[in-house]
Amino acid sequence: MASFEIYLITFNCARNLVNPHTLAPHLFNALPQNASLPDIIAVSLQEVAPIAHSFLGGSYLTPYFDRVAVTVKLAAHRHGDEHDSYQQVLTRNLGMTALMLFVKPALAERIQWTQSAGAGVGFWDMGNKGAVGIRLGLSLNRNDEELDITFAAAHLAPMEYAVERRNQDWENIVRNLVFINDEKPNKSADDQEPLLFSSSETPVDQNGLYTPGNQVFFAGDLNYRTHNTSPGPKGYHSFPQPTKSELSPNHFSHFLKGDQLILEREANRTLHGFQELPITFPPTYKYSNKRPIENTASNISRSGGDDADESSRWLWAKHRYPSWCDRILYLPPPLSSPKLQPHIYASLPLQPTSDHQPVALSISIRLEPLSRAGEARELRSNPPFPINKNWKSRRDAARWKELVVGVLAYLTLTPKGNAILVAIAGIAFAGWWMAQWISQF
Repeated sequence: MASFEIYLITFNCARNLVNPHTLAPHLFNALPQNASLPDIIAVSLQEVAPIAHSFLGGSYLTPYFDRVAVTVKLAAHRHGDEHDSYQQVLTRNLGMTALMLFVKPALAERIQWTQSAGAGVGFWDMGNKGAVGIRLGLSLNRNDEELDITFAAAHLAPMEYAVERRNQDWENIVRNLVFINDEKPNKSADDQEPLLFSSSETPVDQNGLYTPGNQVFFAGDLNYRTHNTSPGPKGYHSFPQPTKSELSPNHFSHFLKGDQLILEREANRTLHGFQELPITFPPTYKYSNKRPIENTASNISRSGGDDADESSRWLWAKHRYPSWCDRILYLPPPLSSPKLQPHIYASLPLQPTSDHQPVALSISIRLEPLSRAGEARELRSNPPFPINKNWKSRRDAARWKELVVGVLAYLTLTPKGNAILVAIAGIAFAGWWMAQWISQF
């Protein structure tokens, strides 16, 4: 194959199970018309599950990942595929942020090695916010050449005023998202059957997000907003509403002028060197309702004009300015390398389980290695921040804190955990009563 297709999706799940029957029909809305199914699907998930399940990880997350896998399978079938076109090659999470890769079998056979990375930027460096990454080495079947691809999923600090905190989160991700060779590269994180990847020498690891020779994609709930303060009591009157005319004061493009991510990237304060396709869809956050799929912001063509009735209006949460929190960006290849070919960048319909809309990007990549010409001057060789030499001890310490918080949250916030606490209390009381009874003799 001279080129292959990548399809990226980012979705803040709001700590709920994904509903395959509402998401699958729209999963491939960002594919070009009459396009075949993509070769790789990368799904970035934020708030993938409640904090107890996310911090404990393992089998506690399996039901949440299974719903996404079912969604991909249903979407492929709706697209005309009569077979199981995808293998779930890797699933990784860092706390509440996760990354899932689905690959067609023909391309999966080219995978020589995998690396993973994780960096928390939440409270005490824990993974309530942070980033997780997966790196693949694809064989090109000639002269031992490889194409290396990096996917990263992220969730940055919330709130309108926290733009500097989000920039700091980005810096911490660049410093601490360090890729290491998977000890069991053929094993997915949710303990499914291993895939038989090709054998290859172990590649050099302990590299960061910016690494020479890598195609890099960055997707997530980056939380950059359209205003620096929260709206006042009547601020919601200025919120965007369905209209096809950009001249209308209700058109969403007026909010795009204040988008913090665009402004901060232009000032070289975040996502250094990354590019994004023009945004042509309404804000993806924050919706106040769980409105039916057909009446959401992705379907502006159904909404009429400025005088659209209430059933077609966008119902925003009044305490948050509508914003493009959910984004997908990519690091452009060196000038002398084959170009990426982005196709469609779009939001998907609002899901009943979340106050965010999913966002998707379709893109083509030449199956050729990136050029090393001029590498010394290229951003991949000169990242904006150096790797933190203490990244591993930082991550290990944060993981212990996550486990403690996860256990406490499970015991206090889940029905099964409450039952365990009651049982422990009952045993303790029985022991105390028995001791008192024995002491009377």
